[in-house]
Amino acid sequence: MASSFLGQIPIIIYILTKVSPKKVLDIGKGFGKYGFLIHEYLGIDNQKKIIHNLQLREQSKVIIDAVEIDSDLMLPHLEHVYNKIIFGNILEIYSELEKYELILMIDIIEHIEKEPAVIMLKEFLKKGSKILIASPRHFFQQYLFESKFEEHVSHWSVKDFKSIGYVDYQLLADGAVYLVSNEPINIIGFGRSLIKKIKRIGRAIKNEI
Repeated sequence: MASSFLGQIPIIIYILTKVSPKKVLDIGKGFGKYGFLIHEYLGIDNQKKIIHNLQLREQSKVIIDAVEIDSDLMLPHLEHVYNKIIFGNILEIYSELEKYELILMIDIIEHIEKEPAVIMLKEFLKKGSKILIASPRHFFQQYLFESKFEEHVSHWSVKDFKSIGYVDYQLLADGAVYLVSNEPINIIGFGRSLIKKIKRIGRAIKNEI
């Protein structure tokens, strides 16, 4: 199983804390790290003692479900993180899913053909969901473990998402993080505007002093 770019993790968690969803769908959850981190930073009350014999999901204020297509990735620890894991191809089941405040697609969308993926994203927005997406900046082919689910079949840029809804984004060395929604969302410290870039540089300098 491939893992996501290390540099995007802090940005994704930062956005999640600002959007603060109470119900999340994690499509292609991988190791389950974002589900775990959502519980840690959004769901678990750090003023209360953790109950050691309860699963994380039972103590969290955030409901997180997942969709997984690869049966080899139904790992045993995931039952601690996700309220339910829906097994199947997201393109075949998305229209039947309930509404989620946030759809998480981290290093997933490049594994889906663009035309059906656009239709799916529009349907999520129609239901009122926000969509947080991370994807490689540049297309590269990937063949891992002789698994067809690990192949890259599409490449995405901000232009693709602007045709779907409102989008703010941030480019990284290897990847890009996009927040797509039905209306503009201004998150201080995230985005491509000049003022936001200057503020990020200022904070980075301050942290080094």
